[in-house]
Amino acid sequence: MTQLPVTQPELPETPLAEVKPIRGRFDRENVFNTLRNFYEENQIKQMQDSGVDSRMVFGINSYYMALVKGEGLNDSKGEVILPVMPASNALQHLVVPVVAEAIDKSGEKDPSNQIRYSPDSLKGKILHKYDEIVLGYSALACSAHCRYCYRLDLFNGSTGKGLVKPEELKQYIIEYNSALEQNKGIDPDTGEKRYPIMEVLLSGGDPMVLSNKQLYKYLSAVAEAGIKMIRLGTKEMAFRPMRFDANLAETFRIFHSHYQDVHINIVTHFTHPDEFLERDETGKFKQENGYHVWLNVVKNAVENMGALSFVSMDNQTPIILHVNNSVQIMHLLHAELRHHNIKPKYIFQCREIEGHKAFAVPVEEAWRIHSESQQGLSDACRSRFAMSTEWGKLEIVSVIDGLPADLFESLPEEFMLPVQQLFGDGLVVLKMHRSPASAATQSDLVIARRNPKALWVSDYEDRIIYDGRKKGDQKFSPMAALLHSLLPGDKLDQLAKIPGMNGKEHSTSVAA
Repeated sequence: MTQLPVTQPELPETPLAEVKPIRGRFDRENVFNTLRNFYEENQIKQMQDSGVDSRMVFGINSYYMALVKGEGLNDSKGEVILPVMPASNALQHLVVPVVAEAIDKSGEKDPSNQIRYSPDSLKGKILHKYDEIVLGYSALACSAHCRYCYRLDLFNGSTGKGLVKPEELKQYIIEYNSALEQNKGIDPDTGEKRYPIMEVLLSGGDPMVLSNKQLYKYLSAVAEAGIKMIRLGTKEMAFRPMRFDANLAETFRIFHSHYQDVHINIVTHFTHPDEFLERDETGKFKQENGYHVWLNVVKNAVENMGALSFVSMDNQTPIILHVNNSVQIMHLLHAELRHHNIKPKYIFQCREIEGHKAFAVPVEEAWRIHSESQQGLSDACRSRFAMSTEWGKLEIVSVIDGLPADLFESLPEEFMLPVQQLFGDGLVVLKMHRSPASAATQSDLVIARRNPKALWVSDYEDRIIYDGRKKGDQKFSPMAALLHSLLPGDKLDQLAKIPGMNGKEHSTSVAA
């Protein structure tokens, strides 16, 4: 049941004047002068000639620039916002362009074929990939630009995506849920059970670059559509933590007073502890009484939001080369965020964007980093490692070594080739953690032979031996089907007697 519209109230605004970012192509004077903090003029020209800024324009604000350079930052009144600290190489790699971005521009223009899940009525303005949640593009800008951003098509305009208006988003939700209810939850075209929209993710760009007044319009619009959970996908708590001030908290309180059943979930994007922890003159993270010292400006932002009973915070980030591809860094990231009531959610494989080879860590190496980083963490601190693909979120659950060479020598001749081809390299096991639309493939598996150089699921496509994205017998590769055909009757018993095979229990699992 929708709620009656409420007249837009008077809202306290968060000051924006001091945090206007420097943004644009390298030939802009302010951009060029900013890049000179990192490069010689001829190096900037080389990047420009290589097309780095046509792949993605440069963007940074004064706060994050000070964090990268370690130069400290004061506000207009002289109050310290950031202390002087050593420069952060990790954060520099996060936002400062490199020539390698243009050396190999292979990758997807529209990562994970998002436009496939954008309905014709609002093409390029929303994504409705998973039945229960709709993503709305509410902003086309950020306070700084992550060079690995999988929405770089928003910044270079290559796919024609644009903003959805609050009323458009509201109307889509109402009409979709109404039609679904009339059809008793069944898709009339396929006969499949479908699910109503229960959540909205405001994204972009970054919705937190909006004014409080504009943000409230989106919040109230989707609340009036009957939505009970609103996610705000943002990196502003790292890029501009001052945004999460008392005025924003009051704006949320005013919203809550009108829509008391609606929960706000802030999904932060902290990528490295340098974004929230204070460091000493040697670059080591400061500790007091056994606890790490948080930057006051970030701590205040987290506490302002954490004080609201109807607001929760989660964090997700990809593993990025030269930024956070470290077991120790990822362990600390998880532990410290959870200690301050931000729940780690997803750790992602870097998407196959254009130029991704400059940022991506191989899947199996990233899995190892994530897996080892979870050791010593309680379950409340842990995250899932996943690829957000066209077919849904694939969780990488295991990387398995190949079978020993001496085992192949003991196999009957007819088994040697299929077993060696299927299991000789080892296996990568992926689980369909989230499945689009009717969630028909939910919890199924994708099993492929290992490929240590793989950067994305596309690098496993010719190695897949079981594909839960497909139907029926198509799930099995020809070699897996051949092995299966060799196993009935006495062949199965024969395989079970081979040294190293675990009797009947093992042979049954192979046959399955």
